[in-house]
Amino acid sequence: MVVEKNQIFNMMDTNGRRSDVLNALKIYLEILEELKNEYPTESWNTYPNSNAQFLFYEKALEKSKDVFKIHKKYDMFMEELGDHYQLLLNKNSEWLRTNLPQIADVLDEAIEKRARHYTSNLVKMGFTNSGRTITEAGYSYLRGSIVRDSIEEFLPLDDVNIALFRQLSKLKIFGTPDKNGKRQFYSPFLMALVLLLDNKSIGRESFEIIIQGLSPYSEQSLKSAICQNTVNITGLETAIQNIPVTIPAALSGKADISFDLFKSYFTTSKNTVSTSQKYYNFYVSLRNFRAQQSEENYTALLNCFDKDSALLYKAFGYGKAVFDMGNKTNRHDLKTFLEKNKNHPLLVTCDYVHDIYITFAKSKWIDGIREYSDTTVRLLSATGLFKFKNLPELSYQDILSIIFDIPTLRNNIFGEMTEEQFYAYECQEDFFYGKNSSFCEIFGYTDDKIHTIITDIERYLGVTNSKAIKSSLQDKKNTEFLRHIKDKYPKDKIIKLLPLFSDRKKDSQIKKEVNDAATVPTIYEYIIGIAWYYISNEDFDLYDSLNLTLNADFEPVIHAGGGDGDIVITYNDMVVMLEVTLMNKQAQKRGEWEPVLRHSLNLKAANEPKDTITFFIADELDNNTVNIWRAVAAATLESTNTHQPVEGVVIMPFTNRAILNFLETGTPRTRIIEEVKKSFAKVPQITDNKWHDDILSALDRP
Repeated sequence: MVVEKNQIFNMMDTNGRRSDVLNALKIYLEILEELKNEYPTESWNTYPNSNAQFLFYEKALEKSKDVFKIHKKYDMFMEELGDHYQLLLNKNSEWLRTNLPQIADVLDEAIEKRARHYTSNLVKMGFTNSGRTITEAGYSYLRGSIVRDSIEEFLPLDDVNIALFRQLSKLKIFGTPDKNGKRQFYSPFLMALVLLLDNKSIGRESFEIIIQGLSPYSEQSLKSAICQNTVNITGLETAIQNIPVTIPAALSGKADISFDLFKSYFTTSKNTVSTSQKYYNFYVSLRNFRAQQSEENYTALLNCFDKDSALLYKAFGYGKAVFDMGNKTNRHDLKTFLEKNKNHPLLVTCDYVHDIYITFAKSKWIDGIREYSDTTVRLLSATGLFKFKNLPELSYQDILSIIFDIPTLRNNIFGEMTEEQFYAYECQEDFFYGKNSSFCEIFGYTDDKIHTIITDIERYLGVTNSKAIKSSLQDKKNTEFLRHIKDKYPKDKIIKLLPLFSDRKKDSQIKKEVNDAATVPTIYEYIIGIAWYYISNEDFDLYDSLNLTLNADFEPVIHAGGGDGDIVITYNDMVVMLEVTLMNKQAQKRGEWEPVLRHSLNLKAANEPKDTITFFIADELDNNTVNIWRAVAAATLESTNTHQPVEGVVIMPFTNRAILNFLETGTPRTRIIEEVKKSFAKVPQITDNKWHDDILSALDRP
């Protein structure tokens, strides 16, 4: 990724940013793969050279209806286009501009441009090249096609965690070529590792400012101090905040400025005239107070903050209070205010316009860092290594301290490449960043180095082989996970959460209660798994049963995929699968019949002679779906994995309300299973498996 000087790097463009980052990555990769299969000759180009960007945007809206709810310009475009859709696909730009000139520009500005923004995060992650062709790394994320090396093998991370861990390990933020023709770079993931491996306590805000605020353009003295470990957290923050600011010539030497001039320079990417007016009201109130520190002017200044404190804190206070004024319900009197703020730069400066602009520019810089750090933190957390529940910390910090050498990491946070090296790393056809490289390949670990690391970890854990390392770390993870479930999701909370899924207007509340980085269907799957854990009297391995990628704080982020059922539970005497959906009745027929039946057949074939049961759980049930599941128990079917015959597949539908009732009444899973088995035992088997052949034979006879 290349950034300009004084530009903050971001992992997802503002236009199209969404909280469910991992889900977005997967959906966008799926769309690009579909387009490649459906339109193999289309390149990633603008109309009329290609329809790819238009088609991508169409599919993105369809697959993310809960995210992209409002798209007025697209709707207007499609309405105006009407029955001429095929003419558009035929790339008749002359017809478009002649017959529908009012919407020709909408295609580029409101549709194709958004498609480019939405997919830019795939390029930034190395999951596609700039032409949106999926890379090896992209396919490894999309399909979970991870072949682990000997260190990745024992880390208790799933394939999505590993795919993100690999790409962030390779991520470099490049500058433009310097006077020597070289590109400086900055590796934020390595900086994040160093900060937390150093065993220093660091607040989340400080962590975000440092990780997001450093850049390839950072001062050489700061880079050297980081490399040599001679700068502390406060020093790093101060250096990042003190970016050089050039005063616009129009403001230089001014004692005062009008609103028309003010609004041209005190601006942000999201500025409106209303926002500029609020900034200017503060500017005027503070100017008047500086001129005369009267009760009247102090009251006017307080009124500004009472109306727009959050806005003003971001614009002039680095996200914090601009002045010490007391709290909103108990403001300082004038005398106390002056005592508390007697040396405040904005009160004592002789060059008010100059210094308030400097303050605004630096505060805007820090606000941008905080805004962009949101996606970076979500990606770090999704590696399964970075926790942000309390203070930022590393999972398995003791093990990572053995795997990584901190001085070596420090030496690689910053560096430089020639243009040739840069293109090989990030741009050319077979670029390194897009490869599906393993951890040891990325960090250049030799066989001897790997052997030493594994031996040191075995000694530290008191085990004798890599398999035992994996088992030990997995046991620790399971213990921490169950502690998290007991602390955050006790039975009573699950009972309160479950009814929320019956009202899609409560989606935002659900995400707030659990994790806004996940989709609501993913969260539902997670909550149903916990509910069944309590229904089962906690007698199975919940962590191992979930087919979900969890972040380092054990919250769900995305369904892991892989062709298995949603939740597969192995008891001593049987295997239970939970297939969970929030699809409505109509959608269940199209979206659930085939995968649920396929998963159930393959589950039963794989676990013979153990009993297997599938519970299909939805907020509402389609009657045909209920009866179809009953009917398949009568037939001899075939596993799609092994093609072996499978008899007596049991798929029992339950509503969300039924699961809630089991929890509230304390109905145990043993009784539920007993009643289901008793009922399905009454289903008469279709023993005539040759009926189809018999009909055809009869028709062949004259």
